[in-house]
Amino acid sequence: METLTGTLVRLRPVRDTDFEFFASLRNDLRTQGWNQRLPPNFTAQISKERYEESRKREHAGLFAIETTEGALIGSTNYAEGPPRWAATFGIMISPEYWGKGHAPEAQELLLRFLFEERGLRVVRLWTNSWNERAMKAAGKLGFRVAARLRESAVFEGRVVDTIMMDLLREEYYASRGLEDPLPGVG
Repeated sequence: METLTGTLVRLRPVRDTDFEFFASLRNDLRTQGWNQRLPPNFTAQISKERYEESRKREHAGLFAIETTEGALIGSTNYAEGPPRWAATFGIMISPEYWGKGHAPEAQELLLRFLFEERGLRVVRLWTNSWNERAMKAAGKLGFRVAARLRESAVFEGRVVDTIMMDLLREEYYASRGLEDPLPGVG
């Protein structure tokens, strides 16, 4: 897996030393608030085992997110389905880096990889109706609400809707003023 570099962050292959940090993010309900039905009981070992399982999937990937100065601040992942057509991606960023541009840049790097390198037709993400911050951030990247699963998750003791947002290939290229190297695919 290659390293993708921006101005603020780089997405790099995962190292064995990353799993403790990933477990801490997974256990922090601020970074995992999309589904609080899951208990905060991740360990570095569980994180590593899940990573090893995901590595067996041919059309999936996990990147560590670090600042360009080398500080580990999060992770982002994707899983294609069907391969070379669509993918769902997710991101976890340490709260002290929220609102500073790191997450949008990491997402933009991953989107560029998925559309330009993988040649995908559509990229999706999931969030919840309470998470207006995530929905607004996704909207700035060009994502639109595509589906709503009503009363499908719990947040702070409240039942909330799960939201699926997507970004089509032509929307990605048009919104960035880029020419699609594979026009008319699909």
